[in-house]
Amino acid sequence: MRLAFVTMVWRDYWLLEKWVSHNEKTVPRSQLYVINHGGDPEVDRIAAGCNLIHLPRDEVTPDLTRRRWDLKGGLVTGLLGFYDMVICTDVDELLVYVGAEGDLLSYLEGASRETEAISPVGLNMIPRPDDPGEGETVLARHPQALVHGKYTKPCIVNAPVGFTIGGHGLFRGDFRIDPNIVLFHLHYVTPDYAERMAARAEIVEQSKDYNAKQENPAEMPARYWINWSKPDRIRDKDFGNFDRATEMDVSNGFEEAAKVLRGAVQKKGRKKVVEPQIINENPRKVMIPEKWRGAF
Repeated sequence: MRLAFVTMVWRDYWLLEKWVSHNEKTVPRSQLYVINHGGDPEVDRIAAGCNLIHLPRDEVTPDLTRRRWDLKGGLVTGLLGFYDMVICTDVDELLVYVGAEGDLLSYLEGASRETEAISPVGLNMIPRPDDPGEGETVLARHPQALVHGKYTKPCIVNAPVGFTIGGHGLFRGDFRIDPNIVLFHLHYVTPDYAERMAARAEIVEQSKDYNAKQENPAEMPARYWINWSKPDRIRDKDFGNFDRATEMDVSNGFEEAAKVLRGAVQKKGRKKVVEPQIINENPRKVMIPEKWRGAF
């Protein structure tokens, strides 16, 4: 079974360390592909031994996110000429195998190829006042999470696909949701969360300035990069959904969570996604069992 991992990073050193150290438990570093946006020497240091790709970061265009995912989709397609599967995530997303036997690599080796991609069950980690706040791993310190449609992403790919912006769905190819794999989104539990959001708010303004200087500036959507321009609004919504969510018992696995998420799969023109709005109508939250808290 030949498996590769792909991510793209700008700064985010703490997250990159987690991404590399977690995924090298599954494959050698030489099978981890890190796109270093801007050629940051610190990224090179953290990802030493990985396959590093340097990209220029001379300007921030309004369509940067679309360009990023076109690049990652193209790289995944190319790598599939040499690997059986490729896992493509953002640097703040880690996969954990929660099946009864084996590990992620052996499980994927025997996984069905009935669809071009597999989506793990998406969990958005939510820090809460009653978290233990201590422990050797992130999951030990912050074991609570929200079942999330946005992070139920078709990121495990065995044939060429087209990713939607953010990789949250596909506009070419099909996917299925697998309860034996979980994707943890670490965004809210990073120790440098405030600094990361401040830097990204600057990026939004830089892109607007760049656009305004063009001969034919693009029309900026009403919700343009809202996750970066208004991060508190998104965070408060997620935290509010967690507070009103029904607790789901996952001590015996994530089949029930997968069933709920499958009920929210929608086709929107060419796009196929797990629609977060449907999940948010009756949100579910989970407490990660002790047996999986050592994962990272």
